[in-house]
Amino acid sequence: MGFLSKFNPFKAAKKVVNKVADPFRKISQKFIPKEARFALPFLAATTPFMLPAGGFGASGLFSSAAGRGFLSSLANVAGQAGADPEGDDINLFSTGLAGLTGALSTPGAGQSLRDGIVRGPEASLSDIGEGTIASDYGGNVGFLQGAKNVGREGLATAADYLNTSREGIAGLGSNPGSIFTIDGAKAAAKAGAVPFSQATGDVAKAGADKMLRDYERLDAEEQAEFDATNQASDENRAYYSMKFNREAGNSEEVVKETLRLNDLEDFYEPPETENAAYGGLMGRNDYEFGGIIEAIKNIESREMMNQNKNMGGMMNGYNMGGSVLPQGMEMDYRQGGFIPMGSKERADDVPARVSKNEFVMTADAVRAAGGGSVNQGAKKMYDLMNNLEAKA
Repeated sequence: MGFLSKFNPFKAAKKVVNKVADPFRKISQKFIPKEARFALPFLAATTPFMLPAGGFGASGLFSSAAGRGFLSSLANVAGQAGADPEGDDINLFSTGLAGLTGALSTPGAGQSLRDGIVRGPEASLSDIGEGTIASDYGGNVGFLQGAKNVGREGLATAADYLNTSREGIAGLGSNPGSIFTIDGAKAAAKAGAVPFSQATGDVAKAGADKMLRDYERLDAEEQAEFDATNQASDENRAYYSMKFNREAGNSEEVVKETLRLNDLEDFYEPPETENAAYGGLMGRNDYEFGGIIEAIKNIESREMMNQNKNMGGMMNGYNMGGSVLPQGMEMDYRQGGFIPMGSKERADDVPARVSKNEFVMTADAVRAAGGGSVNQGAKKMYDLMNNLEAKA
């Protein structure tokens, strides 16, 4: 039971198919120009129509339905791998469709499938009463058998269409000039509809996969560059969040809630512990009650405070265009987040990194969303953001 619960047949099939695709990827990378790779899925999609005619009941790899299905699937894997040799994902749905197309395009497939349809007994004229439709008789074969009959008829109809397409493509080859006539062009479009549609889907997937990889690579490079140059760690973010909340006179419950909103609750430190950790810069109750700084234990801190007093106070210094963060530090809000730090609203003193197409709310909007509470507003903003991202 444990093995079955862990075994995923889809992932297992993906693994096998990707192993099969590896040689085709290497061949494409070495020998096929990038500009020509998009044509490979189109060539692969024509495989079922280029195989020898054979027959539905025939044996052999090229003539049997199973053999033609296998070769068509293999050609599809080769086409996908060749179109995107740097990728590692084969669309199994497309591969399965290619195999089904190969099997159904076998000559005589439609008739063979219809031969397996089980029909009910024929009704005699004496069994048909007045007001009874004759077709009501002879069709009672049971639900399961009826569903099977419908499936067989559907596959048989598809097989007829594919064989007509195969014959149409062969006819164009024997009389290529007909494609330049209106009737010939219509016949060519009808004959090539199935392979063209499947190949177009494979090419589109290959292009989308490549674009996604390029985006992820650029995003990773940008993140690496940011991480290498930025000094703002989660610990620093938590420290400044606690610092400015307490200087604003907010309670410890507000401090904790702000950290939680920004996924920083693990870095919470009570005022006494934090003061000791940072050299006892603030008095015992300064953070919690928004009091006056009572103890400065080193000369550098005292000089810094004196300079700030000369500028009209620490907070006024920020308002003159300075930053509340050390030089070179930025806060990373590219994934969204509440910004609790800063000297005051609209002071523009918190360097933060955002990205294209993102939208930042003003403090008034956050406060209004929370009915006067910025923390409640931040909660609602997070909920709104998460709900909208789920729909994107």
